[in-house]
Amino acid sequence: TGSCKNCNGNPDKTVDAAKKCQVLSSKFIDDSATCTASCKDSFASKCCLCSNGDVVYSRTGSCKNCKGELDKSYKASSDCQARSSKFIDDSATCTASCKSRVGKKR
Repeated sequence: TGSCKNCNGNPDKTVDAAKKCQVLSSKFIDDSATCTASCKDSFASKCCLCSNGDVVYSRTGSCKNCKGELDKSYKASSDCQARSSKFIDDSATCTASCKSRVGKKR
């Protein structure tokens, strides 16, 4: 519905749902489990490969340090996921992990 009722109308962050999860879309699938999983991926911490070749860790998953010049992003490791119970909260360690992770995928 777009009302964020589970957050009492006060979410920290919102993103547009995938087209298949939007009621007015011709591709609407009406599957809340699939759509919830899709949205959770939008909030995942990420390893960002910027167009200039820099690799940065993004706790929020926004990759804003690429300044709009994002080449590709990858989900950060589980211990670098801000919403994980394993979260280590160490950006230097997570940045190093991202550099290793992205380097293997190039």
